[in-house]
Formats: sequence, structure tokens, C-alpha cells
Amino acid sequence: MKNRLSSSMTFGAALLMTSMALATVPLFAHHGANLYDMTKTVKITGTIAKFYWGNPHNEITIDGTDEKGANAQWVAYTEPPLVMLERGWTRKSLNFGDKVTAYIFAAKNGSSVGTLNRIVLPDGKTLEAYPMPAAPAR
Repeated sequence: MKNRLSSSMTFGAALLMTSMALATVPLFAHHGANLYDMTKTVKITGTIAKFYWGNPHNEITIDGTDEKGANAQWVAYTEPPLVMLERGWTRKSLNFGDKVTAYIFAAKNGSSVGTLNRIVLPDGKTLEAYPMPAAPAR
């Protein structure tokens, strides 16, 4: 009986530890806004190279130039599709080759990735993606 109880306790402890470890995986897998400079945007003018509409985030690849005239391929992320639908986006909002102006909260490490603030389409229409954070309350 004692051996059986010991086995049950060992199994229970192992199950508890495994459950706790699995519960933390999403915390490490998901990136947050702390990776990006959310105090200002970088203006990118260029063409849409790719538009991925899907979870966990939409992804837009833009072949363009920044404010300094440097050529670069930028990757901008948006909120998930359901959030973007509420903001007026659809999976057909952007097309390969569209000439756009994008405003991106760039990565703090200097790489050409970031969170999309807004994008101006060829017809002049602006689609909002992630609002500029409000100033902290004083």
C-alpha cells in the first residue's frame, strides 16, 4: 500500500509540474509592445510585397525607403484579424504592388520590423492599425 501511495504522489507531482511548465509557454512565445518604440513612428514609402491575413497577427511586408532615403524591406505586424475587422480592414485591404505610405513603431534593436500604426493607400484612404499610445496620466 505504501509503495502504491508513493507512486500516486510522484505521478501527481509530475503532472502538476508539467502543467505549470506548459502554462508558461505562451508567455515566452508571445512578443509584446515592449520590443518596439511606441513613442514615435518611422515613415516608410514603398510597395506591398506581401500581406498575410491570419492569426496570431496579420503581417505586411513593404519594399520601400525610410525618411532618410535608405532602401529596406520592412515587416509590420498588426492586431489579429478580428480586431482589424473592427477597425475597417479586410483580407483584401492590401494588394501586392500597392504603393503605400506606412507609419511603423520600429523595433528598438534597429531591425526593420515593427508594429503598424497606420497605412495610407494609393487612393489616399488611411487605415488605422495600432493607435499611438496616449500620454501617461500625471
